[in-house]
Amino acid sequence: MTPRQLVDLMSKLYGSEQLPVASLVDKIIQFKQLLVNCEEEPDERARLFFSLGSSLNARFMLTGFLDDLERAISALQRAVELTSDEDPNQTVRLGGLAEALYERFRRIGALDDCESAITALCCAVESASDTDSRMPFLLTSYGRKLLLRFCRLGDPEDMECGIMILSRADELVSDGHPFKPECLSSLGLALIIRFDHTGQLESLGQAIFLLCRAVGLTPDGHPDKPSMFEKSGYSFFKRCNCTRDPHDLEQAISAHRHAVELTPDGHPDKPSRLHSLGRSLQMRFERTGELEDIRRAISSHRHAVELTPDGHPDKPSRLNTLGGALHLRFGRTGELEDIRQAISAQRFGVELTPDGHPAKPGRLSGLGSSLLVLFQHIGQLESLEEGISLFRRAIELTPDGHLDKLAFLNNLGLSLYSRFKYTGRFQDLEQAILMHQCVVDLTPENLHGKPSWFRNRGISLIMRFEQTGELDNLEQGILAHRHAVELTSEGDPDKPSRLKDLGASLRTRFEHLGELKDLEQAISICHCAVELTPDGHPEKPSLFNALSGTLYVYFYQTRNLDDLERAISFARRAAKLTADEHPSKPMLLANICQLLHDRFNLTHETTHVGEAISAGYRAIETVPKGHSTLSRCYIALALGLQSRFECQGDIGDIKEAISLLNLATASITDSDPSRTKMLCDLSLAQEKLFERTQTKMDFDALVESCVKATLHPSASPSHRLTAARKCVFTLLKYPSFTTTESLLSAHSRIIDILPEIVWLGHDIHRRYEESSQQGKLVNDAVVTAVDAGVLERAVEWLEVGRALIWSQVIALRTPLDELRASYPQYADSLQSIRQQLQSSAHSTFAHDVKVFGGIDGLARVTVNSAADRHRGLVIEYDKVMKNIRACLGFEDFLLPKRFEFLVPSPALLSSHIVFIHVHWYRCDAIVISPSGDIKGVFLPDLSIQRAAELQKLWTEHVTGGRDCAQRGLGSVGDLEGELNPSVYYLKHMWTWIVQPILVALDLATLTRDERLPHIIWCSTGPLMQLPLHAAGIYDEPHGPRVYDFVVSSYTPSLSALKRSLREIDEPQATRDVLIVTQPSTPGHIPLPGTVLEGSRLRDTLAASGITSKWLNDEAATVQEVRAVMKEHPWVHFACHGSQNRADATQSAFHLFDGSLTLADLMGTASNNAELAFLSACETAVGDEATPEESAHLAAGMLAVGFKGVIATMWSIQDADAPIVVEAYYKVLLALRSAGRLGNGETGAAYALHEATRVLREQVGETSFMRWVPFVHFGV
Repeated sequence: MTPRQLVDLMSKLYGSEQLPVASLVDKIIQFKQLLVNCEEEPDERARLFFSLGSSLNARFMLTGFLDDLERAISALQRAVELTSDEDPNQTVRLGGLAEALYERFRRIGALDDCESAITALCCAVESASDTDSRMPFLLTSYGRKLLLRFCRLGDPEDMECGIMILSRADELVSDGHPFKPECLSSLGLALIIRFDHTGQLESLGQAIFLLCRAVGLTPDGHPDKPSMFEKSGYSFFKRCNCTRDPHDLEQAISAHRHAVELTPDGHPDKPSRLHSLGRSLQMRFERTGELEDIRRAISSHRHAVELTPDGHPDKPSRLNTLGGALHLRFGRTGELEDIRQAISAQRFGVELTPDGHPAKPGRLSGLGSSLLVLFQHIGQLESLEEGISLFRRAIELTPDGHLDKLAFLNNLGLSLYSRFKYTGRFQDLEQAILMHQCVVDLTPENLHGKPSWFRNRGISLIMRFEQTGELDNLEQGILAHRHAVELTSEGDPDKPSRLKDLGASLRTRFEHLGELKDLEQAISICHCAVELTPDGHPEKPSLFNALSGTLYVYFYQTRNLDDLERAISFARRAAKLTADEHPSKPMLLANICQLLHDRFNLTHETTHVGEAISAGYRAIETVPKGHSTLSRCYIALALGLQSRFECQGDIGDIKEAISLLNLATASITDSDPSRTKMLCDLSLAQEKLFERTQTKMDFDALVESCVKATLHPSASPSHRLTAARKCVFTLLKYPSFTTTESLLSAHSRIIDILPEIVWLGHDIHRRYEESSQQGKLVNDAVVTAVDAGVLERAVEWLEVGRALIWSQVIALRTPLDELRASYPQYADSLQSIRQQLQSSAHSTFAHDVKVFGGIDGLARVTVNSAADRHRGLVIEYDKVMKNIRACLGFEDFLLPKRFEFLVPSPALLSSHIVFIHVHWYRCDAIVISPSGDIKGVFLPDLSIQRAAELQKLWTEHVTGGRDCAQRGLGSVGDLEGELNPSVYYLKHMWTWIVQPILVALDLATLTRDERLPHIIWCSTGPLMQLPLHAAGIYDEPHGPRVYDFVVSSYTPSLSALKRSLREIDEPQATRDVLIVTQPSTPGHIPLPGTVLEGSRLRDTLAASGITSKWLNDEAATVQEVRAVMKEHPWVHFACHGSQNRADATQSAFHLFDGSLTLADLMGTASNNAELAFLSACETAVGDEATPEESAHLAAGMLAVGFKGVIATMWSIQDADAPIVVEAYYKVLLALRSAGRLGNGETGAAYALHEATRVLREQVGETSFMRWVPFVHFGV
């Protein structure tokens, strides 16, 4: 028998499997090699080389020995080289070579093999005709290889060309052809690749249609039937992953199950089909939380790994997938064995994956993720460091532009964030934020992972805010969470968790800024997240916990037991649904402990104290040593013990509580903002201990905790203010342990925090509300300073604590000349932001309705775009201010000034400034002389009760029975003689307030002369609505009247006065005047006298050569007045005016077509404004709720740039105004033309003093309601 005959016989036996396969193949290869070596004829030699290569390839498929594959490729290449292009066998030989090269590419990942396979197939296709029966096979193989290269290199041309070639193969084959199902499935898989690249669901739908057809055309019992089911299941799995349609997922599971069941044990494709079934079951677990699904998924993956021989190219992939499933189950059960097995499987998969393999980066990242999770649960830093190293390697191995690189960057960001939380290295947090920002910026909008990456960015930004206090990070973090929610489709299983994160970020903003709307929306969002999550879902406990925490914060606002009970209920449900071994269990128990403590504080019921302590101890016992949540568990147990101490009085409980709280504060860094709240909790426990022991040591520890709690600049201002107030209260309550300096220091911390409470970023309503609530704190600080004799500090504190809102407005208008000379870039930035804020700083913002993802439960959740924009501007403003204050010479730029910088220069000030402060402890005046000297005047007959009663009686008298908002025609109707209560009230103003001050200044004995001394009153509290300029004893014909001794003015603050003095120009003889008169405002009583007033004023001005613009009646519209006000240094309003007590910013002048409000004026710039005469009602009344803010039109005119303002404290008579106006302007113009004014003077105060004398002489001195309301503010 010849060697060739022997080879043929062996081949027949191999085909019939009558001999052991391996030994037959070995013999066949051995004899074929002999034949090749002996044959010399080229055609026969080519045939033998091809036969030898095919056999070597067959043995490689049996054994996986790469040496066989190398020899097979070498033989097949030799066969192709020896075969001419015209030889019809060349097509088959090129195809065989291509398949061998492709197999080596699969094993090793060398791109050259893929390129060579494509070239070989291209030549094979070109050498065959369309009628060649082999053409569909060649086209299918060619198309597949092009798509393979696309998956590696990402060139869309390869993808489209591959799809076109596969479509051509499908067209060449009829439905009845046995190869038709293969053509359909290949084209379907190609369309899935296109979907992955473009996100076009249409391509995915076409793929599903083709793959289902392939299943239908494959007869039952056909060996390819399982393969067709597998591919069909894959397509449904893909679409479900995109659309979240549960029907698609069920179809996928069904198809994969059929594929597995139809595949016999020992079949080489059995592992891949088990793997696919496992993935689909895993997805259903992620949707439903059904543990049986993840158990079966893991079982499928294990079986797949076990059936895959070592050395098989898919072994690493299947190990990696098994690890991922175990990782997933760990997240539900918390069983550490699962995550350890996951790491073991993934590590083995990484080790089996050769360097250069395209899947290597993904497997490195998968292992890194599991190591990260292990670190998060047991605190093993080595695991985290290894994870970070793996993520970095994955990034280095992935080319730029590859979508997987984004996922790896995201994972690295998460691991750096975790390391920051463990070590406190701020650089790690900065790098994490950079990673997440990079990922978000580079990710296409339609990529499924983008919402998750927005979420991670939001979490890291909010953490940065908590560390630095930079509000921009908080705003950007909330925005990122909003994007994550908006980009997550309805029905997506991740929607609830992303809603939870958004709710948490809004809660954080509430805790820092105190906007109740944020907290209300956080509750709605967390509630919706719970409702969207089915019972049994692994995320349900965390969602219950989030809702509980948000309701707990809300309870602190409402003090409503129902809110606390709901929080407790949800916390208990969260704990009940969480296994004892789950890593989140300790925190859930700690939360229950804290909630029950608060319930005891509210109800004093002892029922749940034992449960609270038991939960606290269990929390500490179950949390790993050194874990970041341990401090929270310490705090919770401490609170429980504190409750028991209050019940039973065992001092051991409160001492143990303090010990635990000290452990909690010691476990975090000094820079951690949560330290403030911990110190507040510690101070509460220390207070309980001190109340029992009354020792100096315990008192000092309590005060020290309060002081430390105020010091962290990025902690919540409200928490710091609470700590500062507690410190003051404690020091005042126990004076024997207190020094004056410690008390002053405690008050100073309150004063320092106040501007953060009345923050410019809040809307105007919120700022007025906050301002009204902080007045008592300022008064307490000021009286302490006065009592200690440090009057300069008292003035500083009065200045910081009063007119906070006007100070903000003035800061937006402060000249920047000095800054521009030194740092023009900062001046330009600041000016640009200030101009925008001048329009929004006075606004109240309406919410825009916005529904997230069409979810009914969120229909009432709104986004306030105007408020967001305003807040963003203020954040930017604060950042620029911080940069400016870092510059040499500008360290105190626009910060509250020390006394020496508050007092106007003696060269500009010729008046005494008198602060009058009332407090329950004592009442005083603080007088600043023109030289800058300061003295205190005790007011022994004045008390806070007398001041409040006097203010109440005066206000009722002024407003009683009349519409105070209307400038009227008739007599106000002062009673005569002893029946006139004004006489009584003004007498008390004289004897209790004004007379002691004038006596102290030695002004009361001065005789009348041509120029009286000038006093500028700066009252506080209830005195702000009293007419001190009219105080006197009027029931005695020659009794003292204040106007006989001094000329009076008022100022809302020392800063406003100094600004006006600094900016006043050299008095000029000529000024342009805007006159606005409204004789018949729609909806108001006619004021015909305003026309006479305007006419007389125009004539008076003209007689002095002064030009004027008169807008009367219909010409005086809101738009026109706002437009021309900027052009006139002097303005005169004769119209109705009103004070809006519900919203002080809506106090207004009533013009022909509407109201010119204080808010309008706050947004009006006037660079050269000097004097304003407001001949209207209630232009200097202010708001009783916020008296320190001087929220009236007169103060508003000062704030927008006018240096002096004539206003009215209540309604005036239409007939009186022309008298006052004519006299005022005649005197004013005479003073200015005569050159009798000094530096820093406008003449307005003296002119009004004379004008009210003229009116008083005409109407009678006791007609107080007619001449008293006219007042002067400013210079």
